[in-house]
Amino acid sequence: SPKLYWGPLFQTMLDQTSQKHIIFYSFNKDAQSGLEALNASGRMLAFNGDYLHIKEANLGGAKSNLFVTEAVTQNYEVKNDGGIVKTVTINYKNPFPPSDCNLERGKLCLNAVLRDWIRIYVPKGSQLVTSQGSEVKLISYEELNKTVFEGFLTIRPQGVAKFVITYTLPFKTELGSMLPVLIQKQPGAADFDYTIEVNGKKVDSFPLSTDKTLKLKL
Repeated sequence: SPKLYWGPLFQTMLDQTSQKHIIFYSFNKDAQSGLEALNASGRMLAFNGDYLHIKEANLGGAKSNLFVTEAVTQNYEVKNDGGIVKTVTINYKNPFPPSDCNLERGKLCLNAVLRDWIRIYVPKGSQLVTSQGSEVKLISYEELNKTVFEGFLTIRPQGVAKFVITYTLPFKTELGSMLPVLIQKQPGAADFDYTIEVNGKKVDSFPLSTDKTLKLKL
């Protein structure tokens, strides 16, 4: 490759790594430590504050997730005693018509029903209050020093779906204080829109293109 392309190619690699479209693993422990220091290995991070990581897997044979968009809203409700009740709402939309999935006709089945296995990683010790949208019983457990809420739902072509979960955070805060928040992007995911609300009032919105840290005034 001519040298004039090296700079842009290296910058593209850095951008794709930051956006988690490229992640690295090395059998060399020192090299792996360096990659993790650069947040280039896809590791879920320890964090002192609120944490959110939405991890989803397409359990169908089609590539339906390519056609589905997601919009995530996080609402913090601060109680008088400093307790925090958080609601995460995920709105799914597939505006495209279904593929012809008749294999006997030799068609390419890309856009079919998305069978979505969803896991939501939150601070360890969070307690479920209510949930809506899972087509199986929602379960919770601990993994990677986080609490995980796990469910399953389907999104059909030219259809919409909603997943809502409400839980209490395992710590309290003072009204008007700053809450550190880390949102980690799933590797390979699109830049879905995120909205932050406090007591139902919008305070921030952004596409989640990389891991994002912010300080939220409660």
